[in-house]
Amino acid sequence: MEIDHPRLRRNKATTFLPDKVFDLSHAFVVPLKHVPIDGLMALKNCSESPLADISIPVCSSSSPGPSSPKGSTASADGSTGETDYKTLTSLPLEEPEMMYTYLLQLSQCYEAMAPNQKVVAFTSDMPVRKAFYGLVYNSTRTGLIVDSESYNIIGVLSVTDFVMVLMKLWKYQQQVTNGDKNENVTTEKLTDLVGCMPVARWKEHQKLDGDCYREFITVDVKDSLFHAIEILRKRRVHRLPVMDSATNDCMFILTHRRVLHYLWNFCLLLPKPDYMTKSIKELKLGCWDDIVSVDESTTLIDTLDLLIGEKISGVPVVQNGTKKVVAVYTRFDAIAVGFDEKLQQLNMSVAEAVEERRKLFGGVSGKESVVTVQEDSTFWSVLETFVEKNVHRLFAVDDEGSLKAVISLSDMIWYMAIRPDEEKRANNNDKP
Repeated sequence: MEIDHPRLRRNKATTFLPDKVFDLSHAFVVPLKHVPIDGLMALKNCSESPLADISIPVCSSSSPGPSSPKGSTASADGSTGETDYKTLTSLPLEEPEMMYTYLLQLSQCYEAMAPNQKVVAFTSDMPVRKAFYGLVYNSTRTGLIVDSESYNIIGVLSVTDFVMVLMKLWKYQQQVTNGDKNENVTTEKLTDLVGCMPVARWKEHQKLDGDCYREFITVDVKDSLFHAIEILRKRRVHRLPVMDSATNDCMFILTHRRVLHYLWNFCLLLPKPDYMTKSIKELKLGCWDDIVSVDESTTLIDTLDLLIGEKISGVPVVQNGTKKVVAVYTRFDAIAVGFDEKLQQLNMSVAEAVEERRKLFGGVSGKESVVTVQEDSTFWSVLETFVEKNVHRLFAVDDEGSLKAVISLSDMIWYMAIRPDEEKRANNNDKP
């Protein structure tokens, strides 16, 4: 049966289909060979909507009458013709809120890779100081650690390691000042020793110490994007290396930003769920209670300690005595302190640290670097703001500009893709 829909909205992944096959606005259709195995299993275990395989001809046969897939049919003159068929998988969209969950379950990780993706790698014998400088010069927050002999990828070096170095040196300096350490080993000497330490040794030291150490976590390039975002959420990591198991090479580093941009590519092609038009205050999107923030007068060392202790990537800086956001300080900004600078700089206020960041990296400072939305903004408008401003977090404020909530990229992805799956699983478990 042919269905004619003149206003049919077509998904980019299905534009190869011939016209008048069926109503694409009510189904996801993808090549079967591109469906991630883990995503397919998740759909079969959770979705009540059945998966259907569809075969369509990709070339015409010279034989009359119906043809069988990749089968031979005899014509009147005895000649044989063949018809090739492309096998597709169809998933009906009967639950609007599950659309983005299904989309990520049917998408492999490589589909979210940016065209200009670059990966920075350091050999395991490279000094820590040079490796951190490499992160700064390449304007990246994560670098891969490659074994200097086998050239296998063995770990990740991030700005969190840099912050940990600063904090450990600071604590050692305080112990020297209080007479708890040998004064013959000065902080300057220790800084130089740490700076010359090979990357592999620093990671081993961090592993033994146990502070904020995370094992090397990866995902396969053919795994589903849904599986990847589950790892990002459960392990509370911000960057996930996507590996090719056949070559053991890293294809790219997956982030929440890349996943949200991938979802955004399909938002205008799919019907909007009801929550898109509701306010973020009504949905309680993000963190509205117990918001972590610092005053302008808070010292930089206390701010860094808060970032590490709370396992967050950035913290809003509010005006002294008010809740008005004046700046944002992130782990990456700590690089502005300088690895070989005096540790006394960690005694400066976070407001001064923001200014130092501006001098080093350029760009805007203070209030201009903060992106806010009104607390009654709709989910859709917040999603647009994230994509347009290309930021990691937004701040919901009231009419007076006071901070009411912090919304991150991970909050958006959780609400769009993970939350519907969790709620559906919970409902299924409650059924008798």
